[in-house]
Amino acid sequence: MHRLSERVVLEHLKTGGLIVGEIDDMMTAHLGATFMPHGLGHLMGIDVHDVGGYPKVTLSATLPVSPYL
Repeated sequence: MHRLSERVVLEHLKTGGLIVGEIDDMMTAHLGATFMPHGLGHLMGIDVHDVGGYPKVTLSATLPVSPYL
């Protein structure tokens, strides 16, 4: 989905005359990262900064959990 969204953004920028060249070359050069530096997930509300996972919780590290989170 990320690569597809990058392609769509680049196609629209090209149609609008903001960029010139071949879309495939732009995709290879990752030009879309200039316009979407955090990727598609950031706009969808996905927690993209925790890509390594969450630490294992031990009994000494348990925190109260709010029912609203």
